[in-house]
Amino acid sequence: MSYFTHFPKIAYDLRGVEDQPQFDQVTNILARVVIRSAGYADINNSSLEELVGTAHFQKHIITDSDRPDILAHQYYRDSNLHWLILYANGNRLLNPYYDWPMTQYDLVKFTKKKYGADNIYGTHHYESGGYQVDSTASGATVITNLLHEETINDNKRPIAIMQPAFIGPVIDEFKELMSTQ
Repeated sequence: MSYFTHFPKIAYDLRGVEDQPQFDQVTNILARVVIRSAGYADINNSSLEELVGTAHFQKHIITDSDRPDILAHQYYRDSNLHWLILYANGNRLLNPYYDWPMTQYDLVKFTKKKYGADNIYGTHHYESGGYQVDSTASGATVITNLLHEETINDNKRPIAIMQPAFIGPVIDEFKELMSTQ
């Protein structure tokens, strides 16, 4: 199933010539629906642990080579169902460009751009016992800029994958809801 084929069409003037509107039918990519089928918890208001605690989801740790389309092929045998990977994670994966973990190569590049190429191993903060502390605290450990960004990136790696047995009702409901937009 191609994701956008089920989106509603709208009349839109692509040319924008004043006093000469010419409307074309275009896909309304801003259309959104909330799917409630298959009886699972509210995706947007459930933690990852709550989701994978149900029979509807399983936990997956994203590796550097994983992408939504690759995972969709791996779990559902259909890379066009990449949107289910993103949907199943609700608010945790709203923007695949910023919410999906970066590869190590991209992370180093990002860190160099953010902090400066000469400062990726500079001190970001200090920690002791898992808490951020002052540099003079007992047992304080230096957390570099790169290590700080790696920690943020690694926290994005665990995601929920909807079990294949439950995707049929979700796809059907999505198609039905989009047709009524």
